[in-house]
Amino acid sequence: MRSRLLMFRRVLPPEGPLSSQSKALSLRTFAQSTAVRVRTRPQVPFLSVPNTTRTHRVRYLTTERKARLKYEIKLGIKVITYIWLAVGCLFAGAFAIEQELLERQFPTPHEWSFLSRFRFRGAHCERDQTDPSRSNDWLAIMQWIKGLVERLEDPAVDGAGLKDAPHDLPRGTKDISAMSEPWRRGYYEAMMLYAKAAERMDGWVLDKPRNLIFPPEMVVGPSNPKPRPIPPGYKGAPKEQDCEVAFESPDDIYLRILSTEGLTNRQKMDAGLAYASWLDFKGITGPASIIYEDAVDLAASDLPAQSLDRKSWTLNDAAGAPSQNLLTSLTAYATFRARHDDLSSALPMLVSILKARRSLPAQDPKYSSLLSYSGPAKPSGNFISNIPSAIVGFISPPAYPPPPDNGTAPPFRDTKELCEEAALSLHIGEIIYASPGGSREEGLSWTREAVDEAEEQLHKLTTRTVDRDARLTCRDCLSAGLQNWSVMVEKLARDEAAKAVQKDMQESAGQQAGGGGGVRWFGRLWGEGTAKKEDLSRWAAEKKVIVERERRAKELLDDLEPPANGLSSIFTA
Repeated sequence: MRSRLLMFRRVLPPEGPLSSQSKALSLRTFAQSTAVRVRTRPQVPFLSVPNTTRTHRVRYLTTERKARLKYEIKLGIKVITYIWLAVGCLFAGAFAIEQELLERQFPTPHEWSFLSRFRFRGAHCERDQTDPSRSNDWLAIMQWIKGLVERLEDPAVDGAGLKDAPHDLPRGTKDISAMSEPWRRGYYEAMMLYAKAAERMDGWVLDKPRNLIFPPEMVVGPSNPKPRPIPPGYKGAPKEQDCEVAFESPDDIYLRILSTEGLTNRQKMDAGLAYASWLDFKGITGPASIIYEDAVDLAASDLPAQSLDRKSWTLNDAAGAPSQNLLTSLTAYATFRARHDDLSSALPMLVSILKARRSLPAQDPKYSSLLSYSGPAKPSGNFISNIPSAIVGFISPPAYPPPPDNGTAPPFRDTKELCEEAALSLHIGEIIYASPGGSREEGLSWTREAVDEAEEQLHKLTTRTVDRDARLTCRDCLSAGLQNWSVMVEKLARDEAAKAVQKDMQESAGQQAGGGGGVRWFGRLWGEGTAKKEDLSRWAAEKKVIVERERRAKELLDDLEPPANGLSSIFTA
């Protein structure tokens, strides 16, 4: 203890003026910390005492970081919203432009609602699609047009003012006489497409448990012992006991059209011809013949009674030019009779129709410019001054087209009528060629004349004309005429070759009996007789002519469009 005190005294500074200050400093240093002068153990990891409490805590969600996150979230929502709005505007603009173009291609009555007009355009667009990689989806067309007809016949939607027909008519028949002309015409077009779609969907069934539609050949049941495999993706084939007919039959739809009040005679005549063609396709020839006769009577009701001989169904030359409706219906009826081997009555009918068409009045001068038409008329003035009118014309809804010709007047002898004459000549030649007592060479001459006339008229329509029906008529006539001509000549060539072989065998037998067969067989060894007959064969030479005509007409039948001119031609392959 004594030694410790002595050491303490040695440490203290001596007494003096600064002794008190030094004493205070030394005491403050000693009292506050001695760690500076004390040597501690080194902090080795395995010697350190583990500390369970966190001495350093970090706040990740600070006030500044919260504000930053809120800003980024709001900015992201805004950007995504703007992007979706832009994409939606692009889709809406594309949809509007597409519907505007379809409206110009398939006009609809302006008094219809948007959804009805949308269904009408969708059904007709699917029907007239030209994509070669796929076929028409008639199920989709049926669903489009069925919904449209239901909306048109609903008084609460687009059928305000529509009346029901009397009860003695087919169920569902309407009286549309109180509606406007565009409404009636649109309703008629919808009903005709409805009937055409029903023809394609005839017999299709609805699987009630799954609410799916299948063709009848896929149904499993007693009436179909060998069902066709179902498409991939379906869980099972439909069973007959679970199915019912999905759509209305074409017969009911056609009868409703024929019984509708407010349609013109031409509309009813066209519906009757379509219905008769459907019955003929189904093999019901008796009712089909009656419907054809009713269509002819309806077309002849606007003409004097002496215009048509109803016993032979031929036209009277002294009664004047027949109407377009009578020519159309009578031609369809004559073709029906010829198709069912009633050639004795079909030939006089077709000959009388051809004589009547050749006596038609000349083409109306106001339609003479159609043959040289090369596109829509270009507006006058410069390009800048025409921009506002073009924009207004595109934005404003197109006017509904005026009603077509009712067909009660005789047609003019224009290009389309000349192609119809060629088609009649083609039918007459085929009938004469196939008749038991007819002359084959005479039938062949009628066919040659039809091909020449169709090709001549088609050459006049190679430019971009508005008369699309005339071009299609001439193309069909030329294609069928070349095919008939080739088949006729091929058969005549075979018959001639068979007769030549038979005659050659008879001559060979006679020469052998007379002892002169050696020279004959020696000539045959070198093929001199066969080559000479091939060179002198009339039908073999005509076959070469047909091949050349087919090659020459290929460009006309392909219906190639002229190359585009101007700036758009750069982007055309």
